[in-house]
Amino acid sequence: MNEDRKRYLLLVIAEHDDQNAFDELFNFYFPGLVSFASNILEDRQLAEEVVEDVFVKLWQNRKTMVSIKSPSHYIYTAVKYTALSTLKKQNIISYEDYSDDVELTYSSPESDYISNENITRINEAINQLPPKCRLIFRLIKEEGLKYDEVAQLLQLSVKTVESQMTIAIKKLTVTIQQMLPDMTGHLLRKKA
Repeated sequence: MNEDRKRYLLLVIAEHDDQNAFDELFNFYFPGLVSFASNILEDRQLAEEVVEDVFVKLWQNRKTMVSIKSPSHYIYTAVKYTALSTLKKQNIISYEDYSDDVELTYSSPESDYISNENITRINEAINQLPPKCRLIFRLIKEEGLKYDEVAQLLQLSVKTVESQMTIAIKKLTVTIQQMLPDMTGHLLRKKA
């Protein structure tokens, strides 16, 4: 979903209380947000509850949604702080102690033409990335966040995010070339 569509949905939700637009936004973000929150909470069910809570608050405050400049950044930040607040309330760990170690999967509408077997291999390659690198890759490539948004969200420098993306792309290129030699020609043609 492109940024214009996201902004349009926010506008329709804010001005017309459009439940269908809200459902579309929820369905688009839910899987990625649950993975992100699970990364913090290390509990998928709790992560789902956190994401649902954030969307309930979004609906309750829908009239102010038109002022959101970057929907992805806003929603991910809300989930991050809600998850961290949940941890703090439960006295599980402090804000600084949460782990980035989680298995993530990559899927997008663009990948529909790739066979399920190849998607599995690509997911394996992504999951072989170091945890922080994997999370940054997913937030940028799957969720469409900008480098500076990811840096702010994860409390890193933009240079660190750039460095992690370079590492991710290099490792994925090598891994995919080894795992899927028939895709190498496609990847090279796409770069040109």
